[in-house]
This record gives sequence, C-alpha cells and structure tokens, in this order.
Amino acid sequence: MIDIRKLTDEIYWIEARLTQVVPSTFVVYFIRGPKGVVLDPGPASLVPQILEAMQSLGLKDLAYIMPTHIHVDHAGAIGKLAQLYPNAKVVIHPAGVKHVIDPSRLIESTKTVFGPDFEVGLGRILPVPESQIKIPQDGEIITIDGRELQIIHSPGHAPHHIAIFDRSVQGLFCGEALGLMGGGSQPRVLPAVAPPGFDQEVYLETMEKLRKLRPQLLFYAHGGVGWQPDELITLAAENTRLLGDLILKALKSGKNTEAIGSMVKEAARSHFGIELSDMDVAMTVGGYGTYFNKISKKGTN
Repeated sequence: MIDIRKLTDEIYWIEARLTQVVPSTFVVYFIRGPKGVVLDPGPASLVPQILEAMQSLGLKDLAYIMPTHIHVDHAGAIGKLAQLYPNAKVVIHPAGVKHVIDPSRLIESTKTVFGPDFEVGLGRILPVPESQIKIPQDGEIITIDGRELQIIHSPGHAPHHIAIFDRSVQGLFCGEALGLMGGGSQPRVLPAVAPPGFDQEVYLETMEKLRKLRPQLLFYAHGGVGWQPDELITLAAENTRLLGDLILKALKSGKNTEAIGSMVKEAARSHFGIELSDMDVAMTVGGYGTYFNKISKKGTN
C-alpha cells in the first residue's frame, strides 16, 4: 500500500522513486476537499500511485492540477490526468502553454536529457486540451473550498515556473524555484539548474520575491518539506552564487566540461555534503554554461 503522509490542514504528500531512470525523489502533494487539487504530479509513470493515493484520501475528482513547471519530472503526468479528470483545470504559466497543448518540442527536449526511450521509465507526455488550461496572472488568487492559493510567477530555473502559496497555512509549493533540498540533519540546498532556460540573475531575483511572502513552510517537489524557510532561501541564494562563480572561473580558465563536472561534484561533496549524480552534474554544468554563454554574447553585442 502506498505511504500517504499528512502535513497540515488537509495537505498530504506521497514520495516516489524511479531510481533506474532519475536519481532524485519525487514528491506529489494533494489538497483534500470536496474539490481536490494535485500539485507537482511528476512523470506519467506515477499516475497509478496518484490514483491509489486519491482513492485512499477519498478524492473522487480534481478541480485543479498544478505543476510548478512543465519539465517532465514535474508535469509529465498532466496530460494523462487531464484525460482522467476532464473537469479539472491545469494551471500553467503563460510561457509554457503552447508546449503543453502541443508537447512535441517538450518531448524532443526530454529525449535529449533522458534518452530516446524515456517513456519506458517516465511514461508518455500527452497533450492537454486547451479548454482545460488555466493561465494565471502573477499574484492571482485561486479560491477553492475557502482556501486561497496564490500563483506567483517564479522564473529562473525555467521561464515557465510558478510557485503556489497556500495562504491558509502560509506554505509555499516552490517546485525548484528555491533550489533542491538535501537530506540530513543540517539544512542543505543546492541550486536547481537545467539548460536551456536557467538564468542565474532571474533565479536570485525570484528567491527574494518569494522570501517576501514570508512562508512558514516550503513544499519542495524533490526532498520534501522545509521547516526553516528563511534559512533555506538564504542558503539557496548563497550556493547559487558560489557554484556559479566556481563554474565561471573554470570556464574562463579554459577547463573542459568533464573537468568542470569533476570540480562541481567535489564541491558538492566537500562543501555541501551532497553526493550529486552524473545527471545532476551534467545538468548543472550545462545550465550554467548555457547561461554564461548567453551573458557573454550579450556583452559583445
């Protein structure tokens, strides 16, 4: 039986691993009520677990499906869930809408990261009918069963990222806008970096924007719940700059991608106490590299 954990005020979560495909842990959140909400449903291969959790929670329908962004590890399931729950609205940042309606480019970029046979482990990325999509304005409040969910545009990790602030518990579903929280007794946060949309400057601006909400809880899509929000946001910002400086210095000195990857892996191990997978390292180096290349080209124009 699936392990469903209650957080607070009808908010529940399940944790899932697809270790043969992706090294990170997926956390799917549910808000239980007459009209249910699922947040960051993950890849389509998690749909059976989502349905099992909904049955255990007595959720017979969904009013909203809310991925924080459209990357496969957060939103791969939304097309299938939209089919199963045709009354549900799928909340998508304006920058991601066309790729959700027609996911052909999203599928190709997913193949680039996870390989051409990614569907074997992560499931199919299906389109979402345009009629089921809700495009929120920055700061818009969605009220459901008396609960106010404020949608915050939060680019940086990706231009199509949103965060969802549950004003009833002062909890922020932050996706990857505030980095990735590591395990252990001490707070540890690394930046969530992915090419081609990562923008360090915008990422740091988003962190400060979300800090101003004064959240009491952070609901990460990888890693679970953060109980020290202000400290975690500070660590995320500091470590984003630290890794960025490390990679930029290495790039300027002419080091190749493999050498920079080794440096990043060692820095994560020695400085942060986090063991990064080869995929995490490649994403970090690729994301920062693409970002600094764009900055360099802007500077020469």
